Amino acid sequence: MEIPMDVAGSKSSCPDVSTLMQSLQQALALEAKFQPKLQLPSIASNTGESGEITCAMRDGAAHVLRCLKVWYDLPSAVLLDALNMMDRFMSRMKARPKHLSCIAISSFHLAACQWVDRVKQNNNEASSIQGPLQVVPEPQDLVTISQCKCTAGDINRMEKIVEAKLACLPQEEPVTTLTFLNLYHSLLSTTLPAALQPDLLILSCKLETICCDANYAAFPSSLLAFALLFVEMKCHQPAIEVIIRDVLSELQRLVQVKDDKLSECIRMVSSVMAPYDGYAQSNPSHRQRLTWKLSRRTLKQLRPTEKLVNVLPTIEENRQFGQVQKRSRRSRLTPHKVRPVSPGAVLSSLPLPFPTKEDLTSFFDNFVATSPYSFRFLYGLEEESPSTA
Repeated sequence: MEIPMDVAGSKSSCPDVSTLMQSLQQALALEAKFQPKLQLPSIASNTGESGEITCAMRDGAAHVLRCLKVWYDLPSAVLLDALNMMDRFMSRMKARPKHLSCIAISSFHLAACQWVDRVKQNNNEASSIQGPLQVVPEPQDLVTISQCKCTAGDINRMEKIVEAKLACLPQEEPVTTLTFLNLYHSLLSTTLPAALQPDLLILSCKLETICCDANYAAFPSSLLAFALLFVEMKCHQPAIEVIIRDVLSELQRLVQVKDDKLSECIRMVSSVMAPYDGYAQSNPSHRQRLTWKLSRRTLKQLRPTEKLVNVLPTIEENRQFGQVQKRSRRSRLTPHKVRPVSPGAVLSSLPLPFPTKEDLTSFFDNFVATSPYSFRFLYGLEEESPSTA
């Protein structure tokens, strides 16, 4: 099925209306095959590893994949294909919460590999892809960045399981919401002028946000893409809104979307996008806070150095021997330990010439005067008698 690709890694051709209508009919025929049917509980009945995967757990894994998509600068098609495969796998298989991260990362790696293969086949040469688009993320790098509790071997084994359960063909392109969004945008470009056409890049970013919410799986892909397009194009001037309304009504008739289903889907899209509207004007509560995980060995190396000061007095070169240097007020307030020094070590450290008897007398008067023991006789310094004083 030839489907016009978007700006995120796709064909840049502008087919005619008949080709677009044919591609739209083929996508509608394959929509049920790639439609996930999630039935996840909102609250876990059992806690622990043997519990059930909840909607919050699934949304958390989806946001991790979106961070990986931004990290590797991959197109929106890779993320939406990965979310589609992850949701379809969990619709068919009952998985435990401890396996959710492995399923998500393996689906992302499988979607990246399939996308690169399709682009190479469309361009008929591998050298046409340059830069980061040519590199497929390594499983070990995905494990390290996502901080999932699995190994690269687990990712490869789970990838084979997902591919087998979903019966993925080598060159088959899944029909997702982005597929219908590209078709709708191409059909609008043939009718509306360029000034009235919505930005496809902004639509793709908003679609990523919507698909990170588990409630999107309750609506068909064709309906979800049409509801997003309707919400994006309703804010125009009244004169222009009449023209856009006529175009959207004709498109709604082609897709055969009912009004009640469309209204319900529009409410879901508006509720998901509401926290993101006016992001710069308000302080949102959904801002993600990154947590740095450090090992004990790294924590031992990270020592605070802002409070480490030099409490030892500075030794002056021109200071006379035996003169006691006054400590500063800051050094007196800071407690520190003084290692006892033997007199022999002090004498051995003195510079030549050897100190005289007067120097030794001054030394013992200042440093050893408070000692109850007399050490003067060791160096030939006799104690002065009271009579000679």
